[in-house]
Amino acid sequence: MRPPHPEGVTIAEGHTLLLEPDCQDGVRCFLIERGLLKVSLSSTDSQPITLGFLQAGDQLPLEFQRRATMHLEAITPVHLSECGVEAPQPGQHSLNDWAVDLLLIRRLTTAEQRLTALLRLLAERIGRRQKDWYVLPLQLTHAQIADLIGHTRVTVTQQFSLLRRARLIETCRGPAGDLRLAPGLVEPLVAGSGAGWGPIG
Repeated sequence: MRPPHPEGVTIAEGHTLLLEPDCQDGVRCFLIERGLLKVSLSSTDSQPITLGFLQAGDQLPLEFQRRATMHLEAITPVHLSECGVEAPQPGQHSLNDWAVDLLLIRRLTTAEQRLTALLRLLAERIGRRQKDWYVLPLQLTHAQIADLIGHTRVTVTQQFSLLRRARLIETCRGPAGDLRLAPGLVEPLVAGSGAGWGPIG
């Protein structure tokens, strides 16, 4: 599919817009006007790789799309509009920010460190504080999380079991199934305190 016209496009919740390589029609960047968007890339012979999650006010630069297909999946209803390529303002994030941060997470040594860093990143970027928890407004399977942090699904499941026993995470009841994160997991740790639930590998 060709990219949206400058006046913008809406992607329905649960639907994915595919932007093929070199089909930009001069558009270099989109602004997320509303909604939560999962952005992935794929080539002819590869499964999509998640690059990040963008929400209202964030930028979607299209340089990644020059040589790969870009998958724009609407977690909630999304509207995009063309924007100029400018540095993100405070509180805004571009796909480049996500790509760099996810690459840095994969450089961490243990699964515990990687999972903690990913959950903190998601809470900081797209989470919201509700009373005693930070809530992530999306559902990610253990397999998807494993793909993001470069570990196996089994290891992620083991780590989540430890987090639940430590009461650092819980899943909301109801169809949304939002993930809740305890402040002790999300907020910066006191120097030298350690993460407190023990690594698996």
